[in-house]
Amino acid sequence: MTILFSKMTGNSPQTNGTALGVRIIGGSFLCLSIISSVIACALWNTENHTLGNNIFYYVGLFATQMLNILIVYLMNRGITLQKAHYLQPFIICALLHLIICILLSAIFFLYVVTRATFYSVWSDLGFFFVFVILTGFWIIAISLAREYRDYVRVISFSHSELYNEEEEEEEVLVIIYDDFLHETLPSFV
Repeated sequence: MTILFSKMTGNSPQTNGTALGVRIIGGSFLCLSIISSVIACALWNTENHTLGNNIFYYVGLFATQMLNILIVYLMNRGITLQKAHYLQPFIICALLHLIICILLSAIFFLYVVTRATFYSVWSDLGFFFVFVILTGFWIIAISLAREYRDYVRVISFSHSELYNEEEEEEEVLVIIYDDFLHETLPSFV
């Protein structure tokens, strides 16, 4: 699955196990996104809605899918370029998914508890376990992405002195490191 995203060769920091785990999580996220979009398309009954509603629904699904692809692209780009801030959109999206899965797990747990005496609970129990498993997935995804983001922050942070007392008299070329653009900007002190 990670071969789709990039070739990982050599002994660089991006080839460690955490980077591989984050890439696998990104691929799994994209697969879940595609599966959920296909299910959403299958469940939508176009005959019961107007043409405007149908167009709005499918354009929304397409836009959501493009946003998810962009999030995974940024995450993989952050791994390749060692830019920690590129992992942030995935972490925020995963937190939102985690909150939704926890709420749905609680809802289906309540369904299982309240309907156990009257109806067959197998479908509710199945949905409960699906959302519990998804909750675990999002917890692992967030922890791996945050661990790798912190790792990238540590290895990519570099700076130099802006003021050197020993060389006060001389004009010193100082390099200011811009973390967002990853450019070096010369400055004279």
